[in-house]
Amino acid sequence: MISHRGEFVHPLCNALTVRLSGTMPKPWARMQETTVFIYRIVLSQTEWQKASEARHAAGDLWTRLVKIHRFCRRRHWHWPTETQLKAHFKRRIPLHSQTVQALIEKFCATIDGVRTKRQNGDKHARYPWRFRRYFNPIFKGQALKIQGAHLFLPLGRGRDPIRVRLPEAIPTGRMVLAELGYGEIYLTITREMPDPITIPSDKAGGLDIGVIHLGMISDGKEALAVSGRGLRSVKQGRAKALAELQKKRRRTKPGSRRRKRLNRAQHRVSQKVERVTRNALHHAANQIVAFCLAYGITLLYVGDLGTLNHKKRHRRSRRTNQDVGALEFGRWETYLAYKLKRYGIRLVKISEAYTSQTCPHCGHLNKVAGRTYRCRACHYQAHRDGVGAVNILNKGMHGAIRPGELLVPPRITYRRPVPLKRTLRRSPAEPREIAGGINGGKSGGSLPGSHDPRRNHGGFPRISAL
Repeated sequence: MISHRGEFVHPLCNALTVRLSGTMPKPWARMQETTVFIYRIVLSQTEWQKASEARHAAGDLWTRLVKIHRFCRRRHWHWPTETQLKAHFKRRIPLHSQTVQALIEKFCATIDGVRTKRQNGDKHARYPWRFRRYFNPIFKGQALKIQGAHLFLPLGRGRDPIRVRLPEAIPTGRMVLAELGYGEIYLTITREMPDPITIPSDKAGGLDIGVIHLGMISDGKEALAVSGRGLRSVKQGRAKALAELQKKRRRTKPGSRRRKRLNRAQHRVSQKVERVTRNALHHAANQIVAFCLAYGITLLYVGDLGTLNHKKRHRRSRRTNQDVGALEFGRWETYLAYKLKRYGIRLVKISEAYTSQTCPHCGHLNKVAGRTYRCRACHYQAHRDGVGAVNILNKGMHGAIRPGELLVPPRITYRRPVPLKRTLRRSPAEPREIAGGINGGKSGGSLPGSHDPRRNHGGFPRISAL
């Protein structure tokens, strides 16, 4: 998940690393890490009613902002400033004043982001248009109060706050934000962490991101492929399950108890797949970082997927569009970026044009069919994704693909990010594991230089430090 300020998510939660100083790492240097922790909450009937009213009020505010923006755009009027909107909605929404300000800031940030994309040529970027019946209210840190084991979310003067019981193992740090969802709460906590001392090296690697393999990384001598088939299967299972529930839902009446049960079932399926996806992507990102640490890679080139769907949606098959649209490449890159930054590894995006079609041996272009790359000119054969990884590395190092400079390693290590068998049939109360891989979690084995922890007496793998 990504918070309204672009902050990222960790398996139970999410993490964004922000380095405050641009100086060289020192043993006493510190860096701040902002983490968004996601917890399920159980509320009493009274607290649930207050939470529903708050989410409804936030949805009403968002809808009114969408209407104002649409009204101004159709008449080519200037969009009101953030200050003007805050003054306009002051004391008009039954929420805390800082919650109203946070929602307005989020909406204005969304408008600015879409405007920037459209100015850069992405005409398919859409301004907020959907009316929201419910929306997650945002509570700023200075308005939050913690008493004992409970967190109090203020609703404004004259209204009782929402009382949420905090989990026992909440991490230490400064709580800067809280966002209330449907049966969930997102706590943004900032804490100081020691800046890791990196080993000096100028070794580079190339990473090819895809669907069948979430990532194929190579340094020209070794290669690692992290499978994405299991995650693709989970996404397909979600689509089938939601389609079946939607088919049943269409035969019900609005407001009926059966429709409400089906709505809750849809939410459970979506949330289950969301948690599985987040966990799998964290495992996969950890394995990529583990490979970099094991082989001394300090600079990682990756293909820029920002224009993946630009002017191509109607030129691909329906199945391909479904596969590409279901996997969240933006989130995957986000996880990679902040995890690599923890160890001082730079992530550089370059154009991946023709990197999967160019023969690394002779430079001839070939249309690829299947998982094996075959060159018609020199009869060179290699793994398709491996060709993409070494060509990205070659292009990043030299500015262009130099034939014969780097070839696909003869030995490729294959890993699964995490076991995903029968994901949608498991109990929602099962224990969740934090992503392994850096410390050798049970997500596909260990790499040279990594630690393989033993299982505890309960049978569950130990929680990784990353």
